[in-house]
Amino acid sequence: MPPKVDVLTYHYDTASSGVNSKEVLLNTANVNTASFGKVYTTPVDGAVYAEPLIYTDVTITAGVNTNVGAPGIHDVVFVATEHDSLYAIDAGVAGGTVLWKRTFLDITNPGGNVNNTLNATEIVPVAAYDVDSSEISPEIGITGTPVIDSDSNLLYVVAKTKEIIGGITHFVQRLHAINVADGTDAANPFLIGSTATCNANNFLSLCCLWWCTPLGKETNNTQIYVYGDGDGSVVDHAGTGNSIVQFNALRQNQRCALSLVLNTVYVQWASHSDNGPYHGWVVAWNVADVKGSTGFQLKGVLNTSPNNGLAGIWESGGRLVFEPDGSAFYFASGNGNGGAPTLDSNGFPANANYENSLVKVVADSTTNALNQNSNGWGLKIVDYFMPYNIVSLDLSDLDFGAGGPLLLPDSAGSLNHRHLMIAGGKEGKIYLMDRDNLGGFDSTGDNKVLNAVLNSSNYKTPPVQIGAALSTAAFFNGTIYWVSGQSNRANAYDINSTKTALMITSQTTISDFGDLPGSVIVSANGITAGIVWVMDRRANQIHAYDATSLATELWNSGQMSGDNLGSVVKFAVPTVANGMVYVGTRNSLVVYGLTALT
Repeated sequence: MPPKVDVLTYHYDTASSGVNSKEVLLNTANVNTASFGKVYTTPVDGAVYAEPLIYTDVTITAGVNTNVGAPGIHDVVFVATEHDSLYAIDAGVAGGTVLWKRTFLDITNPGGNVNNTLNATEIVPVAAYDVDSSEISPEIGITGTPVIDSDSNLLYVVAKTKEIIGGITHFVQRLHAINVADGTDAANPFLIGSTATCNANNFLSLCCLWWCTPLGKETNNTQIYVYGDGDGSVVDHAGTGNSIVQFNALRQNQRCALSLVLNTVYVQWASHSDNGPYHGWVVAWNVADVKGSTGFQLKGVLNTSPNNGLAGIWESGGRLVFEPDGSAFYFASGNGNGGAPTLDSNGFPANANYENSLVKVVADSTTNALNQNSNGWGLKIVDYFMPYNIVSLDLSDLDFGAGGPLLLPDSAGSLNHRHLMIAGGKEGKIYLMDRDNLGGFDSTGDNKVLNAVLNSSNYKTPPVQIGAALSTAAFFNGTIYWVSGQSNRANAYDINSTKTALMITSQTTISDFGDLPGSVIVSANGITAGIVWVMDRRANQIHAYDATSLATELWNSGQMSGDNLGSVVKFAVPTVANGMVYVGTRNSLVVYGLTALT
């Protein structure tokens, strides 16, 4: 038997490579209609926006969430839904059985489940109308992809709920540490924030009296705050008299995937359809002793727009990407309303606002919650890139941070530029950057990135090479694979020898994968038998292409009637491992594999 592969985090690894290079069962000769197809479908109770995760040889134990007959050793696929549920499903070729199901909506906290920490009388998912957005509909519960720690056998997940507390509606977000064996909490969940909204329905309640908060505003119960006078700011509750920006559990959308690096869990947020007040947030927790007496320890808070607003971190469901040693991480932010920055003497935005930016962050041990740097504490921004045309990006809603960054291995670099990464957004430009010098902001009109060329306005900037980057690319065998986010093709790119240009080397014959297909995945056996997996929201299908040329399609789920996928949600990412392909849909987990094995 070949060694089993675990997929414990979004897009396979902390670089977001999107590659499973240990896939020995699937290859370019057997992924076809004769030998490959749907093997089972497992219904679930809500839309699956999070990427399914795979953990093999898990010991399932009896408990309040576990189904009869489930205890034992299983390969498991974990699926999270917008109905605030987490499923552990048998991932085998004859699988599909639900082993346990955890709901985060039960107010009674049964048998090791800790949902209700605020004495709520009702807990339900957040409705789309609550956030005045149809982007995730009809309900919002778990959106960001969880992360699994194989050392502690814990899965970390953020659940968003709507709760009735003392007769008042609160919107709540919590970080949970879940035992993979039975779905129970390994520690008390961390209350990220509870936000009460003053509205006509509870106007006479205490929180809505005139001395508390104006009609239509929110009050926030949270430990997550930074100093600044940006959108939604209030006077510091610690009595310093300073203005602070607090985490708003209603407005903030936990869209991106969670990360776990060096015993630290990282979570980031953006908005629901730009409805404010909101900001870009990154929060870090030390989980080294999460099962012990200390539980979750808040380790750092970073805000991208402490003196303005917006600049959310959403990346079409992407993730933070980390240096191999975990010493720094990077993310891309979305639109802001501050325009071109005024720079300080060190070349950084004087107001500490990083909208439409690629940002590098490191730990900051010199600060704490009461002694902060310009963007928060425990984390600090040490380098950044901001496009020269930031004003037009803001005005045209062309988020630079619509796509997730991809950190490239050193083998992709050169003597002069050893540490490369790529990023891109709605504008369709792909930015090739040196991680040792991201380029900052150039007010003269040039983008100081490696592949900048003169455009028609005589400014240096990368050319448009994709029909909007609204996902994260994959990197395999020296080639970058990316699918357009707005009804266009998927392309393969190579980097030239001088690291000054990306060249399209092949593309799909299909010219329209619909609006907002998810990130590309590559499976391979080492550097051979590469298969590129692309979601298709126009036709509600998944496609498999030969990695040596995207012009060669091997298979798609529309070729045989029995392989029908169902309704594909936006930004859906398939997971390929151990000869199987797992896809979350609007109401199910659909699994494909070698039909001869079933």
